[in-house]
Amino acid sequence: MMILIVDDDVGMAETCRMLLEAHGFDVNLAGSGTEALSKARAAAHDLVISDYAMPGMTGIELGEHLKRDPLTAEIPILLMSASLRGELAGSTCYDAFLKKPFLAETLLIEVRRLLKPAAVPFNDYPGI
Repeated sequence: MMILIVDDDVGMAETCRMLLEAHGFDVNLAGSGTEALSKARAAAHDLVISDYAMPGMTGIELGEHLKRDPLTAEIPILLMSASLRGELAGSTCYDAFLKKPFLAETLLIEVRRLLKPAAVPFNDYPGI
């Protein structure tokens, strides 16, 4: 399963990458919405995890672009933000929302929920 993480905060992106790779996922990183669009169109991804607040293009704008493109329209999107979810209400471009900061377990639960259960890697790390 290939996951695209989009965040201009390199530390956050790397932390999520390490966690997901430790649980058997393949991860691709993008530091902006523009870079994410290019990567999403160039290779198949099973999930996009995007920060909301990024320079140039917000996570909502990225999601809208992805959902309009037939090549990427079916990819589930997990939006992350330190903002209150109410501030992001009205958008239907994302499939789940995760408020920052979050626990590793919460991220893994959301990722597994958004992906097809049969395709999710086995958890080799009990307790996480």
